[in-house]
Amino acid sequence: MTRDAALRRQAHDWALKLRTGRPTTEDVAAFKRWRDGSPAHAQAWSQAVKDWKTVGETAQVFRAVHPASAATPVRRGRRMFLGAGLSAAGALAVVGAIHPPLGLWPSLQEWGADYRTRTGEQRTVRLGRQLDLALNTQTSVDVSEADGIARIALISGEAAISAKDARCEVVAGAGRLTLADADIEIRCLSHARVRVVCLRGHAELHHGEHSVPLRAGEQTVFNRDRASAPAAAAGGQSAWRQGRVVFDGMPLSEAVDEINRYRPGRVVLADSSLAGRRFTASFNINALDEAIDVLHEVYGVPVRRMGELVLLG
Repeated sequence: MTRDAALRRQAHDWALKLRTGRPTTEDVAAFKRWRDGSPAHAQAWSQAVKDWKTVGETAQVFRAVHPASAATPVRRGRRMFLGAGLSAAGALAVVGAIHPPLGLWPSLQEWGADYRTRTGEQRTVRLGRQLDLALNTQTSVDVSEADGIARIALISGEAAISAKDARCEVVAGAGRLTLADADIEIRCLSHARVRVVCLRGHAELHHGEHSVPLRAGEQTVFNRDRASAPAAAAGGQSAWRQGRVVFDGMPLSEAVDEINRYRPGRVVLADSSLAGRRFTASFNINALDEAIDVLHEVYGVPVRRMGELVLLG
C-alpha cells in the first residue's frame, strides 16, 4: 500500500470513529495530532470529509425512502453530520420527484410507465401474437399503437424486443427505431447515451435528419448530438438475458452503478481514487453480494457495511 493510500485509509478510519462511535477527549486529541502531522495528512482528511459528506447525503435519502430500515435503532446514523434532519429529507422529496438523487427511486415519468421493473426484477411481456418485450431490472416503458403499428417508448433501462412479421417503432433518448421481423436489444440508462444492437433481421435508426441502417450483428450508439456508424457487436444475447451480470474490465465507478441496478440497498464508492480500477468478474443477478465479497477479498477494496448501505474504500 502506498503512503497516500495508507493516509486515505487512516482518514476514513478516523471519520468512521468520530462520526459513528463515541469519541472521547483523548480520541479527539489523538485525531488532531494525526491530522496536523503533515500537509499530506490534512489533505487526506479533507478528502475524507468530502467523501463522507456524499455518504451522509446518501444515507439521509436512503432513510427517507426506506423508513423500515431507518426505524432500526442504529446510533451511528444520528452521529455528527451523517444525519441532517427530516426537513432536508422533505425538501429532497420535492426536488427528487423529477430528478431522484443517486437513482434511489423512480422519477415521476417512470412511476407512470405502462410497464416497470423494480431493482433486481426482470419481466417478459407479450404485446401481441407477433411482438414480445423483455425488460431488465429498473426498466420503464410506455406502449401505444397508431395506424396498426406498435410504438414502444423506452423511458429508461434495458429491453429486448422481438417483432415477428410485424412492424414496430421504438423511441429512446433522441432516436427513433423502425423494425419489421427483427430482434433488437436497447439500453438507455440516461438520455445522454443509448446503445442498440440488432440480433436478427434489420432495423433503422432515425436520428435528426440522418438514418443509420442496422443488420443482424451490428450496433450503434447515439446521444443528443450524433449517432455512430454501424459497427460489429459482440455475438449473442446480452448476459442479463441469461441471468448474469458480467464485468469485463469495467471501471469500478461504473461497476458500482451496475451493482446498484440489481442489488437492493445502496453501494457507495467512498474513495474516489478507486474509481478507475478495472473489475473483471461474472455473477448471478440475484447474488450481487458476492461481487462485494470479491472486491474485498480478491481486489483488496475496503468494505464497510451500515445496514443496507455499503461503503467501498
